[in-house]
Amino acid sequence: MRIEEHTAALSEHEENLKLAIERSLLKNQRNIGYNASQASVELFSIHMHRLNLIVVGENLDHRIFKSKEVDNRIPQDFPNKNSILELMRKLEEKRNILCYGKARPENEIKEVIMAYNDLKDMIKI
Repeated sequence: MRIEEHTAALSEHEENLKLAIERSLLKNQRNIGYNASQASVELFSIHMHRLNLIVVGENLDHRIFKSKEVDNRIPQDFPNKNSILELMRKLEEKRNILCYGKARPENEIKEVIMAYNDLKDMIKI
């Protein structure tokens, strides 16, 4: 995808995330898990495009961030690489718990929101 398409998708996921948070953390854990994960992938993709580390048309699957495959797909070094990839891994792991698991406590849902906000602070677009 082009950077403009990633930006549009990021806006959509962030709007959905905002609405889910406003409505209720506990009643929207799946929406929060899904949209925080997808928004993080779009944010990361924009960052990689701006650093010229991925080519237009290459899409990153959210699942690579909790596997070693990410090292093969993103082998170059870039500022805050380890911290960024650690947050991406955390968001991906929490995605599965929130999206496919039983109801989680509010503090666990807030961890996902905080991790996404930390990622946004680290990746300024």
